[in-house]
Amino acid sequence: MTKAKSALLLFLLIWTVQELYAQENKEGKSSDIPATGWYVGIDGGVPFGFCSFSSFGADKTRVGYDFGLFGGYRFNPVISAELFAKWGQTSLASRGCCADAFYWLGSDGQTYHAPVAGLTGADYADLKSSVFLQQYGAQLNVNLLGFFRQTRQSRLRLELSPVLAAVGTKADAKTIADGRSLIKDNTRWHLGAGGKLQASYAITDNFNLGIYSGITGLTGKGMDGLAERIHSANFLLESGLRLSLSLGGCRRKSTPATESVPVTPIVPARPVEEKPAVVEEQTPATVEEVVTAPVEEETPEVVAPITFPVIYFDFDRTDIRNSEIAKLQDICNILRDNPDMKIRIDGWTDPWGGTAVNRRVSLRRAESVKTWLVGQGIDATRLQTQGMGIDYGENTASKARRAAIIEIKTKEEQL
Repeated sequence: MTKAKSALLLFLLIWTVQELYAQENKEGKSSDIPATGWYVGIDGGVPFGFCSFSSFGADKTRVGYDFGLFGGYRFNPVISAELFAKWGQTSLASRGCCADAFYWLGSDGQTYHAPVAGLTGADYADLKSSVFLQQYGAQLNVNLLGFFRQTRQSRLRLELSPVLAAVGTKADAKTIADGRSLIKDNTRWHLGAGGKLQASYAITDNFNLGIYSGITGLTGKGMDGLAERIHSANFLLESGLRLSLSLGGCRRKSTPATESVPVTPIVPARPVEEKPAVVEEQTPATVEEVVTAPVEEETPEVVAPITFPVIYFDFDRTDIRNSEIAKLQDICNILRDNPDMKIRIDGWTDPWGGTAVNRRVSLRRAESVKTWLVGQGIDATRLQTQGMGIDYGENTASKARRAAIIEIKTKEEQL
């Protein structure tokens, strides 16, 4: 497949996914609210190399190390792209077949079947190659769970990531026994191409912790600095951890936000008909006239609506946090001052997780508020609860995790 065809397929994939979500949002499908935005992070792992020598050498397995920085942009729940830079080192030693063949490496970089008189060298079995690694590249991440409605807003992500990078290697072939350098190679640059499988979980609204494993094939000469003899492999395996921080973004709104604290409607006063003033001579009023004089109607008093505080919750929690106790006490005082008042407690959640789970969590948050009020002596028959589920209209997750209080009015009270 040519580079032009690959680029075209990539463009079509991103465009198709974007159009799919745009269309669903126009139709008001509340479960498809893609998160977008920039993110940065760090990662680190253990690389293993395969070349003339191998990290799984004849003597033992040699584990390397690396660490790196990355940053990228998330276009929607499926597609994200990032740039990265990594540095590290891995160690390789002779493979079993080469050690058994008694290959001998001379300081001239050539491999022989036996030692050469007058030339410094060592048997393959007595050597290891320490390789310094540096990688600079880009990768595209495709979240497989983002293709399914049930898992699109999940905190869990499972991504396939094609990778393209410039990889620099610098080998130092030395003896295992005393660490004496036999051959020091200059930095060699390779074009690296491969892929990763990544799984991550959003431990908070902003932080994601994940694991990854991948393979990168390298072009050009072997990374271990040895002349190719039997084995022509030249690739890296790597597994590790990554931690990323979201820098903010936006969520597409499919439906307008539901008001957390509706305002009690004010009943307008009935207008009083004004009569034109009549200028007459001032004459003393008789007792009968005073008694029968019409009395103007008084304007009814307009009652100000009662506003209840909103109770907020921590991520994935339904218990009342200490900072909200004062608000609950205010609600309790309002109910005590208005003994005939009844209220409904609406619980809400942020968009993370499945619809069914969030419906249960939102109801538990409402029930937590009710339980607290009942514990303060408020009659339970005055309190109704309702789990509203995910609030797709609220962009800030911390504000979406809440319980809102609404006064329940009879039809007579609303008129």
